[in-house]
Amino acid sequence: MGKLTLKPGIKKAIKRILITLGVLFVAFIVLCVYLVVKDLKQEEVLKQEIINYSNKNLATDSFDITVKTTGDYAYVEEAIKKYYKKLSDSIKTVNTYLNSDKINTMFSVDNLASDRPDYSLSHNSIKTARVNINQGISDIKDLCDEETIKNLLDQNKLDDPEYYYDFYLQLMYTDQDKEEFENLKKSMDTLSQNLNAFLDKFDEILNFLETNDANVEYKDGVIYFKTEELLKEYKTHLTQLDDLATKITVTESDVENDTDAV
Repeated sequence: MGKLTLKPGIKKAIKRILITLGVLFVAFIVLCVYLVVKDLKQEEVLKQEIINYSNKNLATDSFDITVKTTGDYAYVEEAIKKYYKKLSDSIKTVNTYLNSDKINTMFSVDNLASDRPDYSLSHNSIKTARVNINQGISDIKDLCDEETIKNLLDQNKLDDPEYYYDFYLQLMYTDQDKEEFENLKKSMDTLSQNLNAFLDKFDEILNFLETNDANVEYKDGVIYFKTEELLKEYKTHLTQLDDLATKITVTESDVENDTDAV
């Protein structure tokens, strides 16, 4: 049987093919390594971004939505940052009305004197504050709800839903996070109860002044009552208002601690 001998031209062609395959294989390996490294870098960037956001003060800091990753990481990053911004905006809304000049100066003598006898402007300020504060508190509680957090991502928009959704939960909803969100919801319930009682007392005092307008005089920055009984009743109302204000201050401190934890 004769020996098979390749012509020189065929040998060179086969050699070129083998070299090309070798180059392509190396290029494939390099590409795979590059993609893995790039993926890991994006994961680290995202983790650091979320750490930075979680360390911000929800009541005072700015929460801009600047996305620093790409692909599915970018979708996860944007969703989390938008969540923090919405939570921060809701807390700031509540604080704005809690610290409103209209509320804080409502019982100044000048304000009461200018708003008598029906105190309609003051009543309207209380109504507006109540609506906005309760809406803000409701928004905060909804954002702390487990279903809200777990459904923050649309998994249909992810190329690899299982991996990236699990990664998202590792960033946003650990057992510690769950406890902290529950604590914040409870603090919001307490704050809502105390605030509404406080605003109710505001309205009650205004109604008291309106009912007894004929026996009240505003002069030189002082409120005068024509009877000791009315003065005593007014002071009792103010003492009760101060007690409610103290409860709110304590609750606000608890909320601040809870928001720092989140």
